[in-house]
Amino acid sequence: MFSPLAFPSGTLLYDLSTSLPPVSQLSLSPFEQFREPLLVIGIGDATEYAWLNQSRADNQTSSQPPQGPDSEDEDANQVQAAIDDLREQFPKACSHSFMLFDSLSQTRHARLPQGTLLIPPSTHLKTTTMKTFMCDLTSKLLAELTTLARSVQALPTVPSPASQNGMADNTPSWANSDWTVSQGSRRNSQIPTGSRPASPIPISHKDVHRMSMPVLPSASPGGPLVSEDPRASSPTSQGARTPPTTFDEISGVNSPKALTRTNSNPSKPRSAVRDPSADRVSIHGFGSGGVGERARNKGRGRISIVIGTLYMCAGQWHEALKELTEGATRARAFSDHLWHAKALENIMVCLLLFAWAGMDFQIPQICYPVTDKSSGTKSPQHTPSNSVADVTATLPARSSRHEIALDSLNSVIPDLVNMILNIYNRASNFAGESLPPLAFSECVIRFSKLLAAINLSAGYLDEGALRHLVQNTPFRQKQRMSVPRLCVNPTRNDIATMLFRALPADSEKSGISPTDRVVVLAGVASVLSALGLQRKKAIVMKEFVTSLTPGLIQARKVGAAEMGVHPAAGLASLNMLSGGTAGAGALNLGEGEIENGINEFLGLLGRIYGIPDSRSSVMGSRTLTSTGTDAAGATNTKASEAVVDEIMRISSLRSFGSLSLKLDILRLCISFCQALPDFNGLLHFTALLLRMAGPGTAPKSNSTDVFVSLPREEQVQLFANISRTVTAANKLGLEHVETDYWDDFLVRGLFIMEEPLPLRLIHHGSAELKAASSAKTGPFIHNPWLKKPASSVAAETILVANEEYRFVIALQNPYDFNLEVDSLRVAADGVEFVSHEEMFILGPYRTQKFPIVGVARSTGALNIIGCYIKVTGCRERLFPIFPDPWKPERESKMKKIGLKACLEAPASRPATAVSPAADSHAAVSPKPTSLAFHVISDQPVAIVSDISLPQAALMVLEGERRRFSITLLNTSKTTAVDFVHISFQDSATVAVQAATSNKDLPAAELHELEVQLADFPSFRWCRDEEDESIFIKPGESATFDVEVIGRTRLTEAVIQFDYANLGKRRSDIQDRFFTRQVSVPISITVNASVQLQRPDIIPLSGDFAWSDPQRESAVPSLSSRPASLAPASMLVEKSDANFQNFLQDTKGQGSGDEYCMLLLDLRNSWPNPLSISFQVRANSTEDKNIDDPWSNSYTTNEVIQPGHINRVVLVLPKIYIADPFAPIPSLNPANQRQFVVSVSKASPEVERANREAFWYRHELLKLVRGTWKEESNGRNGEIELRGMRFSSRMVDAIKMEDVLIETRITHDYPTGGEDDVRQIGRTKFEINVDEFLTLTTRVLNRSPHPVSPLLRLQPYLAGLPHNVALDLDKRFSWSGVLQRKLPVLQSGEAVETELGIIALCSGIFEVGATVEETEILKSDIEPHGSRSRSSTVTRLQADILGEQKLRAWHLKEPCTIVAKRSG
Repeated sequence: MFSPLAFPSGTLLYDLSTSLPPVSQLSLSPFEQFREPLLVIGIGDATEYAWLNQSRADNQTSSQPPQGPDSEDEDANQVQAAIDDLREQFPKACSHSFMLFDSLSQTRHARLPQGTLLIPPSTHLKTTTMKTFMCDLTSKLLAELTTLARSVQALPTVPSPASQNGMADNTPSWANSDWTVSQGSRRNSQIPTGSRPASPIPISHKDVHRMSMPVLPSASPGGPLVSEDPRASSPTSQGARTPPTTFDEISGVNSPKALTRTNSNPSKPRSAVRDPSADRVSIHGFGSGGVGERARNKGRGRISIVIGTLYMCAGQWHEALKELTEGATRARAFSDHLWHAKALENIMVCLLLFAWAGMDFQIPQICYPVTDKSSGTKSPQHTPSNSVADVTATLPARSSRHEIALDSLNSVIPDLVNMILNIYNRASNFAGESLPPLAFSECVIRFSKLLAAINLSAGYLDEGALRHLVQNTPFRQKQRMSVPRLCVNPTRNDIATMLFRALPADSEKSGISPTDRVVVLAGVASVLSALGLQRKKAIVMKEFVTSLTPGLIQARKVGAAEMGVHPAAGLASLNMLSGGTAGAGALNLGEGEIENGINEFLGLLGRIYGIPDSRSSVMGSRTLTSTGTDAAGATNTKASEAVVDEIMRISSLRSFGSLSLKLDILRLCISFCQALPDFNGLLHFTALLLRMAGPGTAPKSNSTDVFVSLPREEQVQLFANISRTVTAANKLGLEHVETDYWDDFLVRGLFIMEEPLPLRLIHHGSAELKAASSAKTGPFIHNPWLKKPASSVAAETILVANEEYRFVIALQNPYDFNLEVDSLRVAADGVEFVSHEEMFILGPYRTQKFPIVGVARSTGALNIIGCYIKVTGCRERLFPIFPDPWKPERESKMKKIGLKACLEAPASRPATAVSPAADSHAAVSPKPTSLAFHVISDQPVAIVSDISLPQAALMVLEGERRRFSITLLNTSKTTAVDFVHISFQDSATVAVQAATSNKDLPAAELHELEVQLADFPSFRWCRDEEDESIFIKPGESATFDVEVIGRTRLTEAVIQFDYANLGKRRSDIQDRFFTRQVSVPISITVNASVQLQRPDIIPLSGDFAWSDPQRESAVPSLSSRPASLAPASMLVEKSDANFQNFLQDTKGQGSGDEYCMLLLDLRNSWPNPLSISFQVRANSTEDKNIDDPWSNSYTTNEVIQPGHINRVVLVLPKIYIADPFAPIPSLNPANQRQFVVSVSKASPEVERANREAFWYRHELLKLVRGTWKEESNGRNGEIELRGMRFSSRMVDAIKMEDVLIETRITHDYPTGGEDDVRQIGRTKFEINVDEFLTLTTRVLNRSPHPVSPLLRLQPYLAGLPHNVALDLDKRFSWSGVLQRKLPVLQSGEAVETELGIIALCSGIFEVGATVEETEILKSDIEPHGSRSRSSTVTRLQADILGEQKLRAWHLKEPCTIVAKRSG
């Protein structure tokens, strides 16, 4: 009856399951034959039974038949018992088979049951091996289906499925006595009773299943071959012989007596097919009005429908179509609506199978909707035909006929579906004939899936859609631009409207079980998902979870009671302990199913409502925790960027949808995970609820604009659930039961704390190292050794390897519960950085700071990008640093609406459509910051171990020098100190530096301050050898000597020791280096010693150093000399050899007899007598070549009593300065400019006077120095003379003019006797009256510029008023002119002029001389090594000093002539 020969092209589609359907589904059989399992396969593993291997070894050595093991062998008994248990557990199955996998031998063991399939190992499998085994199983199943069909045909009728309203019996139809007998005979005909082996699988392992991939039998080529009566062709004794394994072994396949027919044969009458059935119908009571006849006809139609369903299951679709068409016709004729609809449904399935297989078919007329014949209207979508012959007669070819049939099927399906559903609804009006809610819901879901496939394939059933419907292969919607979506029929809304008819009512009202209700809801959600109706699917999925949760709780209670544990422990925890996955215990699912089922399902539900699923986003950052430093350092930046991208994704989803709906869905998911229980899911959705309820922003410091959309009690309860779940998982021994932390802005700041001053590092360049090694460094060029250690918050912070540094991390907690942080470590790139803290608590609703300690293990660039933090119940992950406030900004332009706003853009979108979004994303995204450090090699740490000063205090007198020592100790254990530099900072220097910053100071005062900074420091490092290298080994110390000089305003000082470990020679350092600094503060008290008061300079007469060498030897004593010669003679004839040498040196230098006298008033401010000493030296230019320039100086000593003022008189030679109006220089390079414009608004005359006073004071301080000494205790020091300030009178007293005028008188007729001219002074002569004399005037040009002189001589009487003194008539006479033009005098040239004179009377006459400049000459010869001044400089000098004018020089001491009469 179901022989494959009848329809070789047929195909059996197996639906394999590892569990028995529930009773609610079994009760629908045979109305829906697929509800009842037809084939039960037992699976065994041959490698688990050693006795099978032993028997095979015996078969190799003996030719005797295999012998079974002892009856006492437990393994053999287990196999037999398992098989018996399998048959008892599924007694209604048509066929029972046993498959033994990994069998090395293909010879059946004696103890194995007949028909056992021995599957070789996978290495021995061929391409057709499994297909052959499936053919064997199929042949047995078809044989048993024949018996089932015969037993159905023997029944008078088949009852309708029991309704759920209690009006009919719920027992399946074949559960009656007649049905059970027929089933038992069928089982006995399959396998003998004595050959039933036991199941080899223990009862405790029943839940462990092994499945092979079902292989669809290949369709046999050729036309369909069937016998005259297909039902009579089935063998009747299947148990007496071995069933055929191939189609070639089936009898009648190649027989010439086999009759063939085609399903589309138009010439064969319908009565020929139904003759055997007509013979069984009694003619008693025949007629339409008989009740019995109506019931018999209904029964006949129902039996035809069941037989047709069996034909369809057996792959004989032509016979199934005939039987179903006949049964549907009878059911419609006798108003059997329920079976009528089922027949139409099965006919539609047959038509779909024909279309899937690519065969020709004809749609029966009964499938078309019944319309009013008088109207004559036909469906516009198709043209129905009255018979098969009407259509096939016009088909030109097979392929074209199939396409036309497929078009007709595509057109009739929507109407057919509506008609079937309407018939089902009509059947519900009859008592006991209504379709159960489960069957109706599943029927609607099947129809909706069919219409959805048509809709997704653009309104046409193509190959992909048919494959999806028949084989359940994934179907992907194809883009068909030629067919607009709105033109596709049926539409999505129509399908959804019909699909919602499948939604069951409440379990209490509808009577449907919770399990079936969940199955129906899942089917509805699946179809809605395929249609893309995500919102509707979300509503159904929400109802699905709501319906599933109570069932899970009840299942957990029942399972816990059976296993003897508390229901709170649940089955999931026990299953997880045994190696299963969370949630698999309650649902009895495999590992792969639970991973890809529950988690994905709940995540999909959340995504539809706009809830982000952060599980996948944090996997990358989570894997970093287990990687090494190098790998983590290479990917930390990418992980930080991934966190920012995740923040932006979540912030965009926050603006989508309703927040209250999201929170309700998350609460629902939490309840669902608690019902499983699923620890990981519970933690995940609890954290997700806290994330969605949280602010999701980085608020400002001390901001109150932080809102969490959950009450405080619920927040505390959620976090307590997390802690409780993690604790329970740890007690059960579960690992990695953690979730993701719910606030991405946990780290709000990371700061390095400032180190103590002795540990801070100071940056230096290689040039600074060279300056440190030089003998002296100018104070105005930036001295890097005087700078303080920089703060640790600088742009680039330098760290030392293997040293601990303190950091402060700011953590944010916007929630109302304490947060327990299990561990925290810093995420760093570049070098290994160790920083780990454990167990601290972050308070509620605050941003709290915590100290942490970190150590860099190697040198190089260090970049800290965040922290790896593990919160209680959460996995460790990377948190970037977000110091700046941030909150998401809403888009100004709404580009997406609906569900697309929360879904990512597809990859097929063009780049231009995505780029603007990326730009705006970068503009508003939070900016994580990083800390950049540079790690250098190990550096020593030194401390001051000893100071020679008691209490670091010192008292000195002004000008006194004192030495003290400081000892440094290297406390490092491994690193030595190989570089030390000492610098000083004191209050006196600071005061002077502060004064130099005053831009209004005169140039002379500024220069004086700069000289004090440059040449007179308060401290000095006393080193024996300049090139001596300093090396302090670890643990050792070194002593340094420092000298201090008492200065005014010196009250305190700081001695700074910069030290480092360079590790190489100083000359090899080309890059920067770093030092540490130890500061030693010193308190200094400076008392006054000798103070200078009222200095003054007065001129000396020219006779001071003059002597007459001709008469010196003739003068016996000082008393006999004239009074005018006494001072000079006394000074010259003193026994002080130094003073005499001083006078000789000054004469040799061209100063001649021009001297001045320096008066110094000195006060002793110290309570003890002080001895003072002044040294004066000649202004010699040759002192540069003398080791001691003060060797030729003379000394003046004096003792000053306490509180007394003594005046010291010093004789100085006058000073000549070639350019006394030169600009006052500045020692500070910052003030040295090419063109200096005077900031003072003084007149040119004042400016000239100031410059002249400056330069003469400058030269004076080079010639004089003074010291003091306290004889009682040996204190000594220097007297400060730089406090002198010159007035114009002092300048005139000390300076020498540019032009020197000298006069002398000679006798015209010298005799060599006393009557000749006698010189009694430098410019004083004694002559006789009435003698002819010559007055010689010598003019010397000392200036570097030429002078055009005009000499004017003026004789006059001494001691008289001007008007009387010029009356020289008859008193004094001369020959020649008194005013004459002299030739131009170059620099250093001299000229002499003579004037004849005669004194006519006795008396004292004086002759004055004046040299006037007639014109301003420019020097043609420039000084060697200098360049000529530009016109710009000349103009600037003229603006400051005024225009250059003609000068005049006067003879300061006139030539005095004492005329006497001889005798």
